[in-house]
Amino acid sequence: MRFMVPIIAGMFLSVPLQATAITATEFEKLRNQVRNTYANSRQLGLEEVNKILANSELNLEQKIIMTNYKAWVLSGNNKLDEAMITLVEFESMVAKSKDKSLMYGYYNISGNIYSHLGLYQEALNHYKQALPFAKMRNNNLVMQTENNIAVIYLKLHLYNNAAEIFKKFREYSKTNNHTFNESFTSNLLAKALLGLKKYDQALELLSNIYNFQKSNDFLSHQIVNLTTQGKIYNSQAQYKKAEIILKKALNLLNENNLQSDKLAVVLELAKTYKAQNKPALALAQIQSIDLKNKKISDYQLLLATQELSASLHLQQKNYHAAIDAYKQLYETQEKILRRQTSTNLAKALAELDITTKEAEIELLTKSNQVQASKNKANKVIFMAIAFALCSILIVLTLMTVRTKQQKNALSKTLTKLHNTQAQLIEIEKIASLTALVSGMAHQLNTPIGTIVTASSLIDDQLTLICQKFKSQELSSKHLHSFLNDTNDAKDLIQASIARLASIVEEFKALNVSIDLDKPLVQFNLKEEISRRVLPFSSYLGKCIKFDIQGDNVVITSYPAIIGDILKTLIINSCEHGFAIKLHGLIEIEIKAFPKHVEIIYQDNGVGIKETILHDIFTPFYTTNMGDKHLGLGLNVVFNAVKFNLKGEICAELYEHGARFVISLPIDARLVDDTCY
Repeated sequence: MRFMVPIIAGMFLSVPLQATAITATEFEKLRNQVRNTYANSRQLGLEEVNKILANSELNLEQKIIMTNYKAWVLSGNNKLDEAMITLVEFESMVAKSKDKSLMYGYYNISGNIYSHLGLYQEALNHYKQALPFAKMRNNNLVMQTENNIAVIYLKLHLYNNAAEIFKKFREYSKTNNHTFNESFTSNLLAKALLGLKKYDQALELLSNIYNFQKSNDFLSHQIVNLTTQGKIYNSQAQYKKAEIILKKALNLLNENNLQSDKLAVVLELAKTYKAQNKPALALAQIQSIDLKNKKISDYQLLLATQELSASLHLQQKNYHAAIDAYKQLYETQEKILRRQTSTNLAKALAELDITTKEAEIELLTKSNQVQASKNKANKVIFMAIAFALCSILIVLTLMTVRTKQQKNALSKTLTKLHNTQAQLIEIEKIASLTALVSGMAHQLNTPIGTIVTASSLIDDQLTLICQKFKSQELSSKHLHSFLNDTNDAKDLIQASIARLASIVEEFKALNVSIDLDKPLVQFNLKEEISRRVLPFSSYLGKCIKFDIQGDNVVITSYPAIIGDILKTLIINSCEHGFAIKLHGLIEIEIKAFPKHVEIIYQDNGVGIKETILHDIFTPFYTTNMGDKHLGLGLNVVFNAVKFNLKGEICAELYEHGARFVISLPIDARLVDDTCY
């Protein structure tokens, strides 16, 4: 949102500074330097603020201000994860400052980030939390923060609430001669009036403000003004007027070579053509935009455009193009979900990291205090010996009480660390579940979309053949065409249903369970492995040689699950590692330790790239998605090792192929289940 820049920048204009090596005047020059550099290049602005923060001569307040600038610049560079991490650091620094009103920057920029992510309720909460800190600073920030809240009300379709605040802020801007704020708030007020269906008031407002925007060279505001007028005319079914005004906006964009606002204009114009039953013209407008352009940051607008494109292709019975459009739509939805998850997870991990560091510092401080107390006690005891035994007893009594208090304080700190660890584990579980749900939805979307489209084709063909039959125009050619088309659609539906069934079956495999009626078994690990791998010497037309070495160790575990794990790893080697080879070598080494045993599995295939080592156990991660691999095999292996066998598994970089190291307890009965 463009209006955020003056709001954030304005926040820092009246921060009192303490006397430091860098004077207030010098620091003000640095801040202007950041703003000017950012205005010319967002990336150079980020480099400039990082260079200033590296200056050790900054005092605490100056570091806080510059850290907030960093979060602002990162947000402007669309690096939302890093911006959120920087805000967590900023919040920790403000806690050490006397000026608590600086927390305004934390909540204000957080609200802006959540708004970019489409998490409007979260954005609203943060802007409302920013309001008390704005009141601690100045009335200008209060008005701007209320306007931010109104923008979120507009996103949430709370048009009455939004309109009241926009009217107030517009009058405030006019009174104080803030022409930029008056211009963009007028556009926002018109959108709220549109939502309230007060079309005449909205059109009058936009018409009155347009010349004002033009005279001040607010080109972007002119585009938004014209686009909003187009929306109003479309709402009134005055499609010709909408078409004229939107074409005017499009021409203005092209004349000034502006691309940032073009998607909104093109989408509204395409809707206008569709409403006039001109699907070809609507599609032509949409196809004038590269929807795969990574510079498009408004994902909600992109989703609406892709959804319209799919419906237009269906209307023209262009089913293959419709399927492609739906695929793009689902990919955008997945990007939004991943972006939201990534930013929230980055914030949570940063907060935990800060909490952990603070706990470690507190623990270290307590330890130093205990050591200092002991040293002091020794000195007191040494001096007390010269005076009297009674004095010694008194000092020892005091020392005992003090040490007990310090032990209690240390115990509380350790408890805090354990709670932090538990929170981190819960966050990891949430992240894993989010990735799992996202992956499952992504896998199901395509076959379901194909079934819907193919069914529509069959419905259309049935309607057509019935019409031909009733009008006695049905020929053998028509019947032959009908049979061919419906048979193709039937094949598509059957293939998609089979794909769905396959996906569900593989998804069930995630729930690795064991038969609780079967007890743990004591067996020779090396002999069991040798027996389990023997049937795979010839698999998928490949000749596999097994070399099993190591210690003869007897363990208590579940041999069937170990066999299934080895089977999955061997299949993985054959399908990925030996994809272009007919002969392969798999080496398995067993190393026995006092309480656990290691199984080192490695092949001489193509290996695993270092860049994806940390992803291979993630559900639905695969490098062969086109070959109908769901990417669940290694996740099932991970769950089986960790939760059933109570062990650990990892993939290591290996120059001659793939390498997995599995660690299992010698006796699984002795392992505490709560550790897993």
